[in-house]
Amino acid sequence: PKSTIPVIGFIAKYLRRVCAEHLFTECGTHVNVEKGAYFGSGKNFRIGAFVGLGKNFTNHNRIVTMHSHILMGEDVLFQGGGHAFDNPNVFIDKSGNLPDSPLEICDDVWIGARVIILPGCKYIGAHSIIGAGSVVTKDVPDYAIVGGNPAKVIRMRK
Repeated sequence: PKSTIPVIGFIAKYLRRVCAEHLFTECGTHVNVEKGAYFGSGKNFRIGAFVGLGKNFTNHNRIVTMHSHILMGEDVLFQGGGHAFDNPNVFIDKSGNLPDSPLEICDDVWIGARVIILPGCKYIGAHSIIGAGSVVTKDVPDYAIVGGNPAKVIRMRK
């Protein structure tokens, strides 16, 4: 159950955190993993303190480093890897896969609900905000507020 449900939600939140501590390569304190989060084996996941993975968070083919104080809405997708398609004479399903993509998220970041972060984005700067429903295709600078599809800088926080 979701963490906000009285009593049983608290217990579920605790159990998910304990699992994260054992699965992730690194896991800081005060981590909240919401119901339905998917991150594979966890071996490519490093997170700092005070990080919240939202309900139904999904990580596919990303090597993730999340620093501290990161908030995340529901249904966020980190999509990496992909299919090789450089040779048009080879069927797409026979072309092979691209390697996992790195993603670093710095301190004090807020990622809104239903954000999709694609392989072209390898860095999300400190103190940035990604608006709900955004599709992030490239790196986000420090202090930026980005939104849209593709996500663009709307304004700077400082």
